[in-house]
Amino acid sequence: MDSNSPEAVQVNSGSQMDVDSQEQEEDMQVDSEEAAQQANSESQEAKTDIALIMPKLTAYINVIRTNNSTVIDAIHNYFGQYLRSEEIDDLDFKEHISIDASNSVINAIHPDMIDNLHEAVMMMLEAGFDRECCNEYSKFRTKCLGSYLSYMKTLQPQLGFEENAKKGTNFFNHEIREWTKVSNVIVRVLLPSERTLCQRAFLRYTEAKNLALMEVCRPLLISILDSAVKHAVELARSKKIEYFSRISRVFKAFHDLMPEIESLFPGPEPLGDLIRNEVINTRKRLGKATMDILKRLEDWIYKENEMASFYGGLYPIISWDVMNCLGEICEAWTVIGLEKVLEEIPMVSDGEGTAPCSSFSIQFNRIIEMLNSHVEIESKKYTDPAEGYIFMMNSQRYIQQKIIDCQSKMSTILLMANGAIDENNAKARQNLEDYRQSSWDEVLGLLKQGDGDERNEVEYMKENLKLFNVQFKEICRVQSTWFVLDEELRKEIRETIEEILLPSYGTFIGKFQKVLGSDADRYIEYSMYDIDALLNDLFRGGS
Repeated sequence: MDSNSPEAVQVNSGSQMDVDSQEQEEDMQVDSEEAAQQANSESQEAKTDIALIMPKLTAYINVIRTNNSTVIDAIHNYFGQYLRSEEIDDLDFKEHISIDASNSVINAIHPDMIDNLHEAVMMMLEAGFDRECCNEYSKFRTKCLGSYLSYMKTLQPQLGFEENAKKGTNFFNHEIREWTKVSNVIVRVLLPSERTLCQRAFLRYTEAKNLALMEVCRPLLISILDSAVKHAVELARSKKIEYFSRISRVFKAFHDLMPEIESLFPGPEPLGDLIRNEVINTRKRLGKATMDILKRLEDWIYKENEMASFYGGLYPIISWDVMNCLGEICEAWTVIGLEKVLEEIPMVSDGEGTAPCSSFSIQFNRIIEMLNSHVEIESKKYTDPAEGYIFMMNSQRYIQQKIIDCQSKMSTILLMANGAIDENNAKARQNLEDYRQSSWDEVLGLLKQGDGDERNEVEYMKENLKLFNVQFKEICRVQSTWFVLDEELRKEIRETIEEILLPSYGTFIGKFQKVLGSDADRYIEYSMYDIDALLNDLFRGGS
């Protein structure tokens, strides 16, 4: 076949293409092998580099770690009394800790140690081992923080086995106090020290510094926030009302820590955004816990069959407990700024055609109604109806004061509070009128005038005055042992009696003296001044 023929050219071209393709594959294989050898060489060099650098970082880390006893001594000296004493209020951190204390931990680490740590960190970062450096640093600082926390817990008073087992008042108080005090030291002292140490170790390497700081601080902060929610949930699930109100201490501690946390980790740092999201989530979870407490409070009122009281049996403890609990919850919501949480709670109708309002408001008012009904039922158990009315008025006055107090804190939320106040006032006025009729109508009836016959009227007035003296004396003897706690309410009741009794008694005595002349003094046991003085002694508990 002619070499110049088309067929020959095609064959030769095909052969040449096969040769070129084979050579190209061989070249690619060579390049791949060279790349692999280069990568392997670089990997070996990297391993060699990190093998040379890491021991230096580890050595400097170990030097600082061996200095932990100095840091722990500083913690003991500056915070030992605060952590150990049960007399110091856990919320009053700033009042019991000196200004120097905030730098006590970082000052306990010698500057030369920090400079050496910085030198080793720089070598790691400049060699490109950012991830390895951050991992090693965060493990080191996490262990140090763990040792500080373990020591702080040994300083705090410990509960006995029985107290821990029964989870009573002492248990909750201890748990909340321990969490608050440790959290204060962590947020106000340990974490600022960690931030300072991290800044001095990493200097201009912002990205690596933020990563290391996040790995050290974030787990500890999340643990603090989770503990706040844990305590709130435990209190919400408890079956005793005295535990419910303690949730406000958790809220106040949480609220006090927030500015410190935000100043430590401001935006737009990645850690700042993460922590802000955690804070928002924690606030929502705390809000849910308080709503759960309101539900528990309703159940508790419904199931409370025995009415305990104090101040001579005329002050229902249930009113005191329930309203104090509501007051604490309202204060907690206000302090921690949970209005935004409430905005997420759907608005509902109260079923009476009024404008929609928050379910919190409806639940709040329902608790007031349940409480009033419960106290009213108990008031009917008194043998003397007048005593039952005083019992009711004591309760209503305290409820009214607490409603007003709650409304002042949450006026935009408790939309129905005015209605609750008006209804409570109306019931109180009715109870006052019922008390007056029950206690004093019969006595007042003795001061009415006779039928006009002078002879009959003299005997009639003598007999009525004698009965009045006996009954008035007995009423004052008994009711002076009763107790009305609120001074203004005590004054209102006394003035109501004076308005009807003093004029009637004055008119009766005036006519009695006119009819009997000088002989009237033999029958008059009480002057107007005496009547007023005895009325003034009513409802003071015999004091």
